Amino acid sequence: MSLTCYLAYNKWHETELERWLSDHDVPYPTPADRKDLQNLVKDNWQSAVESPYANWDLDRLQKYLVNQGTQIKQGTEDNKDALVEQVKSTWKDTAHDSHSVYGNVRDYVFDS
Repeated sequence: MSLTCYLAYNKWHETELERWLSDHDVPYPTPADRKDLQNLVKDNWQSAVESPYANWDLDRLQKYLVNQGTQIKQGTEDNKDALVEQVKSTWKDTAHDSHSVYGNVRDYVFDS
């Protein structure tokens, strides 16, 4: 997890943390204090923002690869782990992703 991402949600209000958790289908206790909510966001940031494709089903993985112009390797069409690796290899480089994620988080916060 990048420091920039952590600093972004570290400054969110409790309602913003709750909204992010709700938007990403992450259950959270109510009532919950801000620190608990922040820890839940931290624990789920990777799978929800940085590598969401790891949770995609076969159809979505295949569609992503096709939309990116990547030919699916023969024999891997029905192998989720192989498709995830192919998506991972086509995912934008980490530095560019981190910058985009920060921009999206900033927009998300200001849109709230």
